[in-house]
Amino acid sequence: MIPVSNHYKIIKSGATSILYDDSIIAEPDESLFDIKPDINYHTNQRSRQNISDQVGIGRAKVVYFSHHDKSLVLKHYYRGGLVASFLKDQYLGFDVENTRSFKEWRLLKQLRAFDLPVPEAVAARAVKGPAYFRADLITEEIKEARTLADILSVEPLPAASWQQIGECIRRFHCHDIYHADLNARNILLTAAGQIYLIDFDNSYIRSGSTSWKDANLARLHRSLMKFKKNKRAFNFEEGDWASLLEGYKR
Repeated sequence: MIPVSNHYKIIKSGATSILYDDSIIAEPDESLFDIKPDINYHTNQRSRQNISDQVGIGRAKVVYFSHHDKSLVLKHYYRGGLVASFLKDQYLGFDVENTRSFKEWRLLKQLRAFDLPVPEAVAARAVKGPAYFRADLITEEIKEARTLADILSVEPLPAASWQQIGECIRRFHCHDIYHADLNARNILLTAAGQIYLIDFDNSYIRSGSTSWKDANLARLHRSLMKFKKNKRAFNFEEGDWASLLEGYKR
């Protein structure tokens, strides 16, 4: 289902198409997407200025910045695997509606319509080349939030929090939302105790068989075990996973 609203607009200029929500942001231009990080983006240090870098989401470089008193997040899409060495950020395709950024933007709008905890989509850009496109996505920042991976790197979570994470994932699965990269970096917990899922690149509404839901959970479990293996101190135990499943099955 593709969400439709009178507030969803598309601007086209040459090879560039920008999809945006005019209830959130006035007509944007390309300069909004051309913010460049000043320092290594694999840091958690925020700049004193309006532009700052934080840990990337998945393979993407993420820049946090302010625009007209709004705290926003800019993500540029990068390829992974062997193909990344020569294509980097180029994706084959011609139809702007099938670009990574437009599809994720529209999915986020649908998830918000389902009242699911995801970032608010602000604007998406696709820039066409001869047979490829480059893509960017801007969302509103989720304030005072840390990734599950970052939290567990410094402290354990109580059983109640694990149950809430399980309940959150279950809500998405009840709407048949397949998260293509459900891992410990794509789950956010706020200071107020709210839980969000982020990074819905390549995700979609998946009907039919339900076996993928178990596989989705297994992917998250593998992610947690990988962090535990690679980090000297990572506060995850199998009892925590049992608490998550308890919340999921409620």
